[in-house]
Amino acid sequence: MTHLLSQLWRPALALTIAVALPTPLIAWVAQTQHGVIGVQAALIAALLCWGSSLGALTLIVMYKQTPFGLHAALAGIGLRTGLPLVIGAFLKQADGPLAQAGVFGMIMVYYLLTLLVETILAARLLQPAANVSKAS
Repeated sequence: MTHLLSQLWRPALALTIAVALPTPLIAWVAQTQHGVIGVQAALIAALLCWGSSLGALTLIVMYKQTPFGLHAALAGIGLRTGLPLVIGAFLKQADGPLAQAGVFGMIMVYYLLTLLVETILAARLLQPAANVSKAS
């Protein structure tokens, strides 16, 4: 468990910062257009996409040194993509206050942001370590 946390904390922090930075602006715009429910929609979208991407990164870290590394990366893609799209489609179809506040559109904004950041982080995690010392 300690090994997992030691490898995951930096990517998790970078992902958290990437999601947290635009959130006040997105929440402010949503609040001016839809009131408090707009802020709730923005926070739901941010947390949903952040959690999905963090789950994908966790899978990569857990299995990158095993024969199942590629499978974990593909499962992470499914998690990162599937969860936000399914929940977003469900909320849009429910046609409640969150749908009226544009939660699906906000999920798509956060999805694209987390897709970019998580892809860069995953590529760095999967990159083989550079051989620092060469035997003479």
